[in-house]
Amino acid sequence: MEDELRWQFTAQMLYSFIVAAMTVMVPLYLLEKKVDIAWIGVILSVGPLSFMLIRIMFASIADDIGTKKIAIVYSISNLLAIAFYTVVASPIGFVMGTLAEGIRASGFWAIVRTELLSTEGSGKPGEVLARFSNIRQLGDGLGRVAIGFLLAYLAFTGAFIIMFALSAALLVLILTEKSASNASAHVDGNTLKRIFKRRPPTFWHASVLQLLVWLPYDMMTSFVIPLYLLSSLKLGYQEVGIVLAALSLATGAFAILIMRLGLSNRTLLTLTGLSAIALVAFPLMGHGGIWMVMPLAMGAGCGTIVGEYILVDQVYRSRNVSTDIGVLYAPLKTAEFIFLSLGGVAIAAFGFAPLFFVLALSTALFVIFGRATIRDMHK
Repeated sequence: MEDELRWQFTAQMLYSFIVAAMTVMVPLYLLEKKVDIAWIGVILSVGPLSFMLIRIMFASIADDIGTKKIAIVYSISNLLAIAFYTVVASPIGFVMGTLAEGIRASGFWAIVRTELLSTEGSGKPGEVLARFSNIRQLGDGLGRVAIGFLLAYLAFTGAFIIMFALSAALLVLILTEKSASNASAHVDGNTLKRIFKRRPPTFWHASVLQLLVWLPYDMMTSFVIPLYLLSSLKLGYQEVGIVLAALSLATGAFAILIMRLGLSNRTLLTLTGLSAIALVAFPLMGHGGIWMVMPLAMGAGCGTIVGEYILVDQVYRSRNVSTDIGVLYAPLKTAEFIFLSLGGVAIAAFGFAPLFFVLALSTALFVIFGRATIRDMHK
């Protein structure tokens, strides 16, 4: 059991490091290649679109064949994404790279929570998911600060080479994992029934809450803040990496501290509102907006904890955990696709402030509508 948890720790840390670094690097790389900012959002939107379409299928298949084959697929997709960005440095190459990243994310998120929930003796479901969320946050922060220095000293070519080497190491790590599943992947009537079965209203309420809590964090770290810091505040790559790393590491640190304090979900939900305030202030304060990173991180840390508990409340009794989690997050990926598709155009026409305000509104709505769900969970 301890060996399995150690393996999960290593794999998730390495994956999070690579993905965070790529998340910072790709939009900056597109700017470096003189891609119009309106098109950057369109290109990046291919990721959540492919994620939405592929993740649910991966998740349902994983409920039949286990998780290792899906893990192999996502690790190979990571290598392909880097190859497309570097070898086919053109609009079609960028789209193919983003598509491969969508497949990578689909595979990882289709199985990661299932693997943790199926690890007997790892702890209470909500606690173990929140704990590993903090672990991924640590890897995320390290990846963001590292890529800033790599870009500053090795440029994009050197940074891509290092990311490729780390992705190859992740593939080797996954291939050496022991797995009892030898079934072959297939899609049949049972797969489709699992995906399209009727689900209670509480499930979709929880799905909307996941959209509201994760959309701000995902979009601000992968799209809005990196482009804002580089193109509007004119920070260098190293400075962008440091700011994003501070946000990610502080989010994880606050989440760990808050879990140790044992605050109630109701209190956590209230503190999540700090993110909404910080998101409104960020673009209005110029360079001073960088100081909003700390309240933004505290609110995000609280929100992610509440989000994991809401997720567990919906799926931990399920016979098809991977499939239900995949369906639960489909509205989130739809929202991300729309946000990215229109976001670049909105920036070109109106600047960054409207996007910050949309993300602040999403956080505020999570705080407002999450109270009923938290109350029902306690009952």
